Amino acid sequence: TPESSTKEASPTAEESSAAPSSTAGYSSGNGKRGLAYNDVALTGAFDGSSEISWAYNWASSGPGLSSNFEFVPMLWGLRDEFTSAWEDAANSALESGSSCLLAFNEPDHEEQANLAPSAAADGYRQYMSPFAGAAQLGTPAVTNGADGMGLDWLASFMDACSDCPIDFAVIHWYDAASNTEYFKNHVTEAHELTGLPVWVTEFGASGSEAEQAQFLEEVMAWMDGQDFVERYSYFMVSEGNLVSGDALTEVGDIFSSYVAK
Repeated sequence: TPESSTKEASPTAEESSAAPSSTAGYSSGNGKRGLAYNDVALTGAFDGSSEISWAYNWASSGPGLSSNFEFVPMLWGLRDEFTSAWEDAANSALESGSSCLLAFNEPDHEEQANLAPSAAADGYRQYMSPFAGAAQLGTPAVTNGADGMGLDWLASFMDACSDCPIDFAVIHWYDAASNTEYFKNHVTEAHELTGLPVWVTEFGASGSEAEQAQFLEEVMAWMDGQDFVERYSYFMVSEGNLVSGDALTEVGDIFSSYVAK
């Protein structure tokens, strides 16, 4: 499993069995929601959700994933262990119905893909650009760090890769569950910076499960209402976060089924 899939500081929900959802509203979230997972068996708890349309696992292939979800391959980084299988895996996924490809995981973080914007741009040209026209292509996925990280790094990448075919911007966000306005402002800023639709492929809120639930309801309703937000996935489909045993946690149930009224 790519080393990107765990985060030392990521929030975790308390384990909970989900109660039947009573939050259905009048419209859907338009299939923007996706599953970020490592263990494909755990995604089965979401298989009946009409709100979830896609999934990714920080890797270039996703064996065993339900055909109800579009698998989105990721080129995690530029080490040989990732690049050697990339072309064949991406082509196989596209032939199987995938329509989008994700680039490097948190290149602005020294413990993740750890790439300078110029190096990432060179790698993007070599490994991502050849798929232009065959798939929608995303920027590297950046953290919400400051001082040269996050959107600062993304701005430098966009400058270094100004000739690159890029279809959407990819960001991550972690902070307190009370900071909903920070979340909305950050996602909006990513859109305004790049001029591109935005995917939020990792986000998580620290706090009690009730606080996380309230956060998720508010920001999902907001994202579902923003045309520039194309897709998003909460971190993550793992024991104690979105799932507990064979059931969804309270937060998992909200992610699976909540629709703003």
